[in-house]
Amino acid sequence: MAPSGRIIDCDKYYWVMAEAIGASSLLAASGCNPLHLYRDLFAYCWTYFVDQQRGGWYQLLSPCNRRYSNIKSPPPKTDYHPVTNCHIALTSFSPSGPAE
Repeated sequence: MAPSGRIIDCDKYYWVMAEAIGASSLLAASGCNPLHLYRDLFAYCWTYFVDQQRGGWYQLLSPCNRRYSNIKSPPPKTDYHPVTNCHIALTSFSPSGPAE
């Protein structure tokens, strides 16, 4: 975002969405946010970011949810954002609560 408030980069990044899933699960589990917001975000990511046939998350989408490429987590990066936030979501909703 520019200092003027104008959006400079309208693309959608996988790691931002993965972190949002983790955060929204914690908020939903704590009662601060409705569960449907977490579910909607998860469904959006599952539909547009996740490669349904081969696994992994596509790195970058256009503002219209189109992939720029089939690249997913290039070397030496890993999918730590989706994996970590999946763990956060799973533990958020466990009876014992989030892992610390």
